[in-house]
Amino acid sequence: MKRVRDILTGAVIGALLMVGTTAGYAAVKQYVLTEASYPIFVNGTKYEDKQKPILNYGGSTYVPLANLGDLTGVNYQWNEAKKRVEIVVSGVNTQKKVYGEYTKDVPNFASVVGISDGKRIEASDKSHVLYKYDVTDATDGNLTKYVTALEKAGYVYEADTSTGKIVYYSKGKTVVGLWIEGYDFYVLLTSD
Repeated sequence: MKRVRDILTGAVIGALLMVGTTAGYAAVKQYVLTEASYPIFVNGTKYEDKQKPILNYGGSTYVPLANLGDLTGVNYQWNEAKKRVEIVVSGVNTQKKVYGEYTKDVPNFASVVGISDGKRIEASDKSHVLYKYDVTDATDGNLTKYVTALEKAGYVYEADTSTGKIVYYSKGKTVVGLWIEGYDFYVLLTSD
């Protein structure tokens, strides 16, 4: 009887160890990076560090932030309170308040509503530029903010050309079109 109890106790402990180890292993993500076979130059200076080499994963290049910061002069720091790395690039505005195409006064949707910049898509004929955002950013409140910013910048709603699908605002030769299609919200800039 003692032998059966010992075997059962061993089996239960073994099962618990297996469950605990498997659960812990499932939570760990692993990535296989390879050492890059190409050099990186910053302002003519080659990056070399045998202890912290350049790595490649899925076609993307990875360089240790501290080394990259030292090479480029970019300031970086660990914010303990917020548990994040913060990078500061002096003299660089990370988000434009206006779109730069055609005129310098078309408000940037992302800047107005406080979201990340959209994806810029330029037409091959350079006749217009399109910015694409996630449809979840086109809330009624955000659209109202953006239309208010357009009107404040002097853009006028074009009732004659607007449709149920696309809303147009214009100022001089510059036209701004707004519409939602599927999961995307678009801002179109064009000028005659």
